[in-house]
Amino acid sequence: MLWLEQDLDHAPVSLEANVIISTGPLIHAIKQLDHSPKLGRVVAISSASTEFKTQSDDKKERQLIEGLIEQEQALEERCKKGGVALTLLKPTMIYGGEQNANVDRIGSLADRLPCLPYCGRGLRHPVHADDLAKLIISCLGPSERSKGPWLLGGGEVLDYPAMLVRISSARGKMSRLIRLPAWLMKLLLAMAHAAHRLTDVTPVMLQRQTMDLVVDDSPARERLGWRPRPFRP
Repeated sequence: MLWLEQDLDHAPVSLEANVIISTGPLIHAIKQLDHSPKLGRVVAISSASTEFKTQSDDKKERQLIEGLIEQEQALEERCKKGGVALTLLKPTMIYGGEQNANVDRIGSLADRLPCLPYCGRGLRHPVHADDLAKLIISCLGPSERSKGPWLLGGGEVLDYPAMLVRISSARGKMSRLIRLPAWLMKLLLAMAHAAHRLTDVTPVMLQRQTMDLVVDDSPARERLGWRPRPFRP
């Protein structure tokens, strides 16, 4: 096996390949297609956020999702033009990898606060990174069954408070939950921002606590054998 290290923001990899696995920005996979004439298959990870955030009140977030949708379309068009089989995996919230921002953010709050505030009971459908990796491997064969876009949810649907409890318990905490009105949560967040705290949390994140961020992944379960685990952070 040959391992290469390359800054894909600088340039594509100068190496012939017949399969690309893309777990980063889709723009890298798009550019790599132009440098891989023998390519026959692409398995790429995008996000189910394209189902939830197109109408976000946060302009930057909305632009980010619009850009992601454009990249999905560009990748699909390039693969179709070049006769390349594309599998596009679109999971909900991923957890369990090294970059575990959502779970770590909540866990950090559980470590520091006597109780965890929340303002909504929206449903969540988290996907473990290991399950996603196993699915990628199973999609590498030449089978036509895996071609196309696939929405992926985890093995368990739970509401937002239940997710908070599960994350807190995984860190050895028994955090008490307290439900606050959304307006009060936003006011407290604004005060935290004024003190240069919780700067990675935005008001729209609080708003989404009331939303159901779940997908119908029955096609992936039926055709790809998608069998994800329950949420165990």
